[in-house]
Amino acid sequence: MRADIAILGGGIIGSSIAWHLADSGKAGRVVVIERDPTYEFAATPRANGGIRLLFSLPENIAMARYGRDFYAGFAERMAVDGTPADIAFRRQGYLFLSDNGGARQMEANHRFQVAQGVEAELLDPAGVQALFPSIAVDDVDLAVYSPNDAWIDPYAALMGFRRKARALGVEYVKGDITGWQAGTATAGAVALSDGTTVEAETYVLACGAWSRDVAALIGLDLPVEPMSRESYVFKAEAEIEPLPFLKSESDLAIRPEGDGYVGGIPDWSEPACWNFEPDPARFESVVWPALARRVPKMERLKLVRSWRGHYARSILDYSPIIGPWSDGLANVVIATGFSGHGIMHAPATGRAVSELILGGRFESLDLACFGWARIPANAPYREKGIV
Repeated sequence: MRADIAILGGGIIGSSIAWHLADSGKAGRVVVIERDPTYEFAATPRANGGIRLLFSLPENIAMARYGRDFYAGFAERMAVDGTPADIAFRRQGYLFLSDNGGARQMEANHRFQVAQGVEAELLDPAGVQALFPSIAVDDVDLAVYSPNDAWIDPYAALMGFRRKARALGVEYVKGDITGWQAGTATAGAVALSDGTTVEAETYVLACGAWSRDVAALIGLDLPVEPMSRESYVFKAEAEIEPLPFLKSESDLAIRPEGDGYVGGIPDWSEPACWNFEPDPARFESVVWPALARRVPKMERLKLVRSWRGHYARSILDYSPIIGPWSDGLANVVIATGFSGHGIMHAPATGRAVSELILGGRFESLDLACFGWARIPANAPYREKGIV
């Protein structure tokens, strides 16, 4: 099989790139290689789907702004044969709580965010209580509330990108990547487990947490590892006012979901691994006490289900790698390592990579700061006080 552009990985990053390329009308033949079109173990369907502008890097703010606006109009933009692509877009805000000594950094971030045009309000504990009386604030120093931020159904967004890309002529090929030819200057054909080969002019590496293994096939040592994260859906017995997406410095992250809530507490100390098995004891010993501490009305609740997904964690600085393999094979473009921000940054990444491939440079937003060059230079570009 020959293509102009082959995208390795058909998750939300790869599928956004595919759609942006196809929508341009200039990309030629685009092929997406995805080993599991059911996405049973993919990261996107296992994520919480938040979109927020509360970052400390200007590029992350700009990417999230584009993503939030894009998702707000996603249903109509991604409609196929007159059927809207509903992603349950819900603009109910984000609330960041400083409960672990980071108030000064949070205040500095807020000043910067406002200067960048982010609609965000700095709140003292009394201000938090006035808006959300169910939240305990006795240990909270400061908070930032962004009322226009949102969340979506991640799986619906992934399938919306995929359906629309296919409707525009993008071909999705099912197969495990078992080989990838490395020439002296450019990468060659990709071999799949069923014997199929895919040869393209340009290759985009967008395999998420699996990217490192695929990159190694052409000698690219990609500093991206799988970080297992456990999430839960639960229901509270007591009535609680509508809450925003709540994130605390002590790592609690929850949001409303249907008539319950979804979220959890990541274990940053867990070594890089593939672990899809939830730990029943962790919810009772770690997460439930934290929920009851932060929202006392959640002391009585029911765990509905739990699961694990994986961040594509960028080892150097938790920021993505976006752009060409600048000191390697000239026709390889990297788009991975989003470290938990892939869903909110997928639309902007799709636009940027499409511009880079078709025009040779970033046009709408300069993302050179996330390029490969910082990796061998050991020059991290990292968020301040935010994950």
